[in-house]
Amino acid sequence: MKVFDFTNGTKGELLGEIKLTDYAGSWIVEKGGDTFKVQLAGLHGRKNERWSWHAKAGHAVKGKNVDIDPKDFGVDAICFCTGELFHEWHQGHPEAKSHWKWDVIGTTDWNRSACKSGILKAEKLAA
Repeated sequence: MKVFDFTNGTKGELLGEIKLTDYAGSWIVEKGGDTFKVQLAGLHGRKNERWSWHAKAGHAVKGKNVDIDPKDFGVDAICFCTGELFHEWHQGHPEAKSHWKWDVIGTTDWNRSACKSGILKAEKLAA
């Protein structure tokens, strides 16, 4: 899986390759007793791509989760494609539609600044 710099809020330079992730964390965040749904703001990628922010992502190693850290790549945020997904209700049909799934993870500091700068948006969920 190719990993790209996402620090500026767009897919940047190729940083390296790692094995496909085993998990991605939620886009739901708890802060100060409130719950927020965090999403990428605006459009990203092409028409057949779906982009989402996650609190974390990583690999299962010997029964333990090991998170991928953007700092290991020398940046504050990364993006990567986890593959092409077909919509279940279209499988086996000539008009089957698919999309490429892209994930974004950032450091805690980047996530905060990305919310302030408009790269991410955090929607407060009702209690």
